[in-house]
Amino acid sequence: MFNRIFSLFLKTLIQEGAFPNWLRVAIGVVLLLALIGLLAWLYTKGLLAQWVQAGTQSGKWRLRDMQLVNDSKKIERTRIGQIEELGQKAWKAGVSDPSYAQPWADLEAIKTQIETIGQYSRSLQDNLNLLHTQMDDVTRSYDDQIMVVGNQRKDAENKLKTAQSELRQLENELESLSDEKGSLQRNIKATRTDLINREGTDDPDRDEILGKLNTKLDGLVHNLLEVSNSEPELAARIPTRQSEVLTLNSRVTELSEQIRKLENQKKTDLEPLYQQRDALEKQMKNKNEEAQELEERMDPMVRSLGNLVDTARPEAQALHEDYNKLDATYQKLAALSLERNDLEAKLGGLDKDAARNFYLLIALGVIVVVIAILLFTKVI
Repeated sequence: MFNRIFSLFLKTLIQEGAFPNWLRVAIGVVLLLALIGLLAWLYTKGLLAQWVQAGTQSGKWRLRDMQLVNDSKKIERTRIGQIEELGQKAWKAGVSDPSYAQPWADLEAIKTQIETIGQYSRSLQDNLNLLHTQMDDVTRSYDDQIMVVGNQRKDAENKLKTAQSELRQLENELESLSDEKGSLQRNIKATRTDLINREGTDDPDRDEILGKLNTKLDGLVHNLLEVSNSEPELAARIPTRQSEVLTLNSRVTELSEQIRKLENQKKTDLEPLYQQRDALEKQMKNKNEEAQELEERMDPMVRSLGNLVDTARPEAQALHEDYNKLDATYQKLAALSLERNDLEAKLGGLDKDAARNFYLLIALGVIVVVIAILLFTKVI
């Protein structure tokens, strides 16, 4: 009935510009009066109070039921956590019972596997530690030898640098003597030429000049003689120094080769040890992963053990507190369940048609008021 009335109103009102302003106001007033009249009629018939009571009571009870459902879910999550904690504590304390002998035996079998793997992993770790010690010893031995030979090479390199420096100095001195000798020879030649030229002149100071030239020539000849005598001595020292340089250079090369061989031998000796180390580390990784998988498999089994322990309730001082917590939780769940059953019974005995009509009446009132407001404000 209500739906047909509102459909007729809406079809009339959606025709834009169909009514003047006074008619809009009139329709709004009529709608409000019709709503008030309907409420008055329901009141006189006693239906309004019946519907209001049924609707408000239904809403109140359904809201309470929703609260009870949420509380039940929270307490159930608490119960599950307590059950899992009970299983973990029972396993840790070794509280077994014939009623769950098989799950307990399965857990002990997995625990034995984990312990066996742990023992084997520890033996692998011991072998790995010994191998690391062996690798350190081999490395240290070769490093010590390389350091000794390296020091020898460094000493030989220093001596080589000194010998090369001295050889360059000798060669420079010999080159300087050669240059000086050439300069003296040129000066002697030039001085003799001057003597010859002066002897054929009649200059009044010819004798004095000739004397100076002769003195100069004697000095140049004397210096040339000294240079000529020094040159062979320096030249004789060069081959010795060259031989020393060659010997030291060969020594440096020899020591470098020794270092290279030691490093290669070190690498060769360490290679099988590295391979053993990698193999041991791989085995340890596989065993650790295997143990991890067993522990991950064991964890849910331990937690699920709580339900069996809770059912059997074996006597154990370590579990008394957990039993008490679970009992308190069960009491709360039972109380909530009783209250929900009571609400369900009340809702079952409630006049469902009256409650439904109450909510339909509220919807109708809202729609009428909204339409009236829209008409008054000239929105439609």
